[in-house]
Amino acid sequence: MNLCQLENKLRKLSSRELYHREYPERLSSRYKRIEKIVLDGQELYVFKFDSIMNQHNICLSQQSRFTSTPKHIHSVIELIYIYNGKMTQFINDEEITLHKGDVCILDRNTIHEIRPLSEEDIVITIDMRKDFFTSNFLSRLSTQGLVSRFLVDALREKQGKYQYLIFHKQPDIHIHFIIQQLLCEYYDSKICSDEIMDAYMIILFSQLLRMYQKHPLAEPNDSNNNEMLLLILRYIESNYLTATLNSVADIFGFHPNYLSSYVKKHTGKSFKELLITQRMIQAGFFLKNTNMPVLEIIREIGYENQGFFYKKFQEYYHMSPIEYRNS
Repeated sequence: MNLCQLENKLRKLSSRELYHREYPERLSSRYKRIEKIVLDGQELYVFKFDSIMNQHNICLSQQSRFTSTPKHIHSVIELIYIYNGKMTQFINDEEITLHKGDVCILDRNTIHEIRPLSEEDIVITIDMRKDFFTSNFLSRLSTQGLVSRFLVDALREKQGKYQYLIFHKQPDIHIHFIIQQLLCEYYDSKICSDEIMDAYMIILFSQLLRMYQKHPLAEPNDSNNNEMLLLILRYIESNYLTATLNSVADIFGFHPNYLSSYVKKHTGKSFKELLITQRMIQAGFFLKNTNMPVLEIIREIGYENQGFFYKKFQEYYHMSPIEYRNS
């Protein structure tokens, strides 16, 4: 499938959409077969994807136009991309309007409803099993530094607290092209399509990491904390060989005890653990991208005690340096 064919497919009205354009107030008959539960006094549909996804970890689809999607929860993590136009949704009764180029990631079991889309509104959803984020996929994303690691953790942990993430369009980030390529592979599956789609998903989330680094996701009443945390993480990432708790506290105007509590609260790791994490990330980079002997890498990342390095490397990667290099 080429891009012209894709555009025609996305813009063409399906039989379901033609029906809803004629009867916009009627829900699809498929809702009669969907399980409902009562949660916090609200009646909700439960969207399960087991039969649709079969043995796959991801599923792509286009949101039907001219009809609303009533309050529901998902058994999977969902990425919503506004391909064209806009979409108004309610997440836990909070109204949120997304525009062309925006991305929203919804955690499992987040109460969600969608207002009707117009003919020009094209919304793509990518539904992902939890396993998708616990495979080798995440480890391939998390080798570029603490800032990237922070977002990877946010995808798994922040959602449990805030339930969704929103990335607004940035002109130099090419999310649209990636989504197009994913859709072409999904709708016109051929040999190695699964492998190609996995590669595009890595590129997609890598681009989201870039978006996050440029414009950190704002948390309610905590945007200043978020910005400061990113500055501290970037400093540690660039100066892990020489950074100490006292020196970093002095640079950012904190008491060392306060800085220690601050990073622990916002990252779940102590200052020392952040330094070790960055050293392990750098060691992994050298192992994958150079022919440097392990002993030289140990010295390069600032360690003299080989036994300590091997212990921490095993804890971080769950394998030895040689196994990691050959994996």
